[in-house]
Amino acid sequence: MNVDHPAARPFTYVAIGVLGLAAAAAVLIQPDAARTQTTSGDWEPPLTTHGHPDLQGNWTNQTLTPFERPEGQGPVLSPEEVAAIESGQAQTVAERTAPVDPDRPLPPGGEHRVCIDGATTCYDEFYREPGERVAIVNGEPRSSLVTDPPDGRIPDLTPEARRRLAEATEFRGRFGQYDHPELRPLAERCIVSFGSSAGPPMLPNYWYNNSYTIAQNEDFVVIMAEMVHDARIIPIRDPQERSRAGPHRIT
Repeated sequence: MNVDHPAARPFTYVAIGVLGLAAAAAVLIQPDAARTQTTSGDWEPPLTTHGHPDLQGNWTNQTLTPFERPEGQGPVLSPEEVAAIESGQAQTVAERTAPVDPDRPLPPGGEHRVCIDGATTCYDEFYREPGERVAIVNGEPRSSLVTDPPDGRIPDLTPEARRRLAEATEFRGRFGQYDHPELRPLAERCIVSFGSSAGPPMLPNYWYNNSYTIAQNEDFVVIMAEMVHDARIIPIRDPQERSRAGPHRIT
C-alpha cells in the first residue's frame, strides 16, 4: 500500500490507543437493509429471545469521513461541506467507472492514484467501496472519526511506543526483504486484515470489504469481518454465570 494514499493512513494508527471512537463506530456501522429507514421517537430496539439487544444482520462501516481531522477543520461539517464531499465522491465514481477505450495504453503504474502496490496492482473503481456518505453522530456530520483529543488529531506516540517501534524496525533491518515469509506483513499473508477492520477498534479501511456479519446467542456476539474473514467473539454474559451453565456452543 502506498502510504501517500489516504486509505493507507489509518493502518499506522491502530497501536496508538486513541480514545473516543466507540460513539462514531456505533453510528458508522449500519445495516445494509436499513440505510434509508427512519425511526420515530418511541422506537425501541429489537431484542433477542434472551432479552439482549438484537445486533444480528449484515452491516457496513463505509464512510467518507477521514480517521483524523484535517488541520483547521471544526468537528462538525456544514451542509455545504457535506454536499461537496458526497457529490465529489459520486462524481469520482462516475468518472472512473465510465467505459474506457479498449485500445488505450497500459496504466501508468505506481503513479496512478488508485494503484496500491507500486507498479504492479492497479484497481479499477469497480472494485472499490470506500463509501458514499460522511459519518453522522448524534445528528451531526462529523469531520473525523477521532473525537478525543478534541482537535480530532492523532496524538504523538509515547516515548515507550517510539522505543518499541525502533526496536522492531532495527530487528527487521537485519534481514533481506524476502529472506523468509514471516518477514512479509501479516495483511499481505492474509493472516489478519490490513488496517483494523476486525479491531479493536473496528475501523473502516477506506478501500473495500467493509461489510460485517453479526450473529449472537445468550452468551456471545460474533462479528465476522468481510476483510480476511476475521472473526471477533465477544462474551456478553458474566464468566462465572457461563461456567455454572456448563458447556455451550454458538448457534
